[in-house]
Amino acid sequence: MSRHSDLVRSFLEQLEARDHREGAILAREFSDIKARSVAWKTEGVCSTKAGSRLENTRKNRYKDIVPYDETRVILSLLQEEGHGDYINANFIRGTDGSQAYIATQGPLPHTLLDFWRLVWEFEVKVILMACQETENGRRKCERYWAREQDPLQAGPFCITLTKESALNADITLRTLQVTFQKESRSVHQLQYTSWPDHGVPSSSDHILTMVEEARCLRGLGPGPLCVHCSAGCGRTGVLCAVDYVRQLLLTQTIPPNFSLFEVVLEMRRQRPAAVQTEEQYRFLYHTVAQLFSRTLQNTTLHYQNLKENCAPICKETFSLRTSSALPATSRPPGGVLRSISVPAPTTLPMADTYAVVQKRGTPAGTGPGTRTPTPNSADTPIYSQVAPRAQRPVGHTEDGQGTTALGRVPVDQNPSGPDAYEEVTDGAQTSGLGFNLRIGRPKGPRDPPAEWTRV
Repeated sequence: MSRHSDLVRSFLEQLEARDHREGAILAREFSDIKARSVAWKTEGVCSTKAGSRLENTRKNRYKDIVPYDETRVILSLLQEEGHGDYINANFIRGTDGSQAYIATQGPLPHTLLDFWRLVWEFEVKVILMACQETENGRRKCERYWAREQDPLQAGPFCITLTKESALNADITLRTLQVTFQKESRSVHQLQYTSWPDHGVPSSSDHILTMVEEARCLRGLGPGPLCVHCSAGCGRTGVLCAVDYVRQLLLTQTIPPNFSLFEVVLEMRRQRPAAVQTEEQYRFLYHTVAQLFSRTLQNTTLHYQNLKENCAPICKETFSLRTSSALPATSRPPGGVLRSISVPAPTTLPMADTYAVVQKRGTPAGTGPGTRTPTPNSADTPIYSQVAPRAQRPVGHTEDGQGTTALGRVPVDQNPSGPDAYEEVTDGAQTSGLGFNLRIGRPKGPRDPPAEWTRV
């Protein structure tokens, strides 16, 4: 298993070790997160000067959710027409340090143009919406998308609806066509319609589906994900954190000291009140644990599939290599063996002696033009006994051409005659059995040599 899998397993084991203490641990962690967030504001670590200016305060949906200056989104498009650079939105860095997310509030009636300026200027392809227009009788977000046969005009931006469908019971997918100065772009919107304000969904499954679909729609091109709810902090923070951890898992860049506490804390340094309530923090832990479990399960299944697919081959190879009944003959350097190792006669111990078939043809040492003598059964034995290397006398060695000094077997590079065998080219695999040649089909019917009867 990989180091990545070990880190995933380690995180899950840490969660499991908490057991019944988990509730108290998460409550303590979230209390620490809130305390640090307050300290940043009071100590001036995270300033909100731009959003606190008189001309900009009316653009904030909630007076206590004002974007931090250091990471706020600054608009430049249409500034020459007199539109300001302010919008209640912050960049949140992704796993690679880039501006991967824009966390923003739900648009107000008088900030619709600013919202579409943001989408166009930063080439947003996907918008994740985690609220409804009206919740509990209160207006939470102005409708910034078009309905069927009802285009929406926001300043110079014309928005039309090209497609709307239900991804599942909780998520609606819309495809919008946005036109600005004779240029048109497609923007996808995913709206989670059953996520209560300051609350959590009933299940993590549809949240995971939402971020997965968003990544598929976005593709590999530039442009951050635009994520919003009503205030752009609680539900928005959960979605950003889930996608952030999912990207860590996909890219296998989970750090050894991975901490969801640190992930949320870092997001809060960039967007105020990201993951706003303790209940949302608990839900985030549950969702991330599910992500880790899926990753570990997929990795384990992949490893098991590889192991199972290879098991028959590996098992067979292992059994062949460890078989004591069929000793393997190693391949000498520089060429292919010209003999086939077979068990010796039963009168001799199999581990001590081999019988080597001598091939007919031109003996070693004959030069060009030398006439090939006719083999004589009385002069040329069919078999010779060869002892294993470990038991051979010191003076008997095997040369690099497949011959032995004991019971010399001539090497014939171009065998001829009706008894010739088809040779295997250099590089043939032996599979641990010592077979270095394929036995070719005889050139025609023949009877066994009479000398074989003497064996």
